[in-house]
Amino acid sequence: MRISDQRKQEIVAAFQRSFKHDNTDEIESIDLVELRQADEMLGDRDISAGFRLAMQNRIKDLENAEAKTEQRKHESKIRAWNLVTGILIGLVIAGLAKWLFG
Repeated sequence: MRISDQRKQEIVAAFQRSFKHDNTDEIESIDLVELRQADEMLGDRDISAGFRLAMQNRIKDLENAEAKTEQRKHESKIRAWNLVTGILIGLVIAGLAKWLFG
């Protein structure tokens, strides 16, 4: 769903206040999708303004955090499969040992 012009203006205003007062509390509640859409809607307007750079940095930070979360999930799945594989191999070896030497 696309954000409205009014929501874009609210996001821009929040970043302008945040940049001016060096307070990130207000912008931390804005999600990545809204930030990306607001940034796209602004286009080349105010591209080098402080609030715009802060917005783009926030987008990058959220993207990096999202990528790290996905990486952790992937690593967790790999660890789980390694554990399951290890248990199965152990059971097979124990069964073969019992069968051959039992």
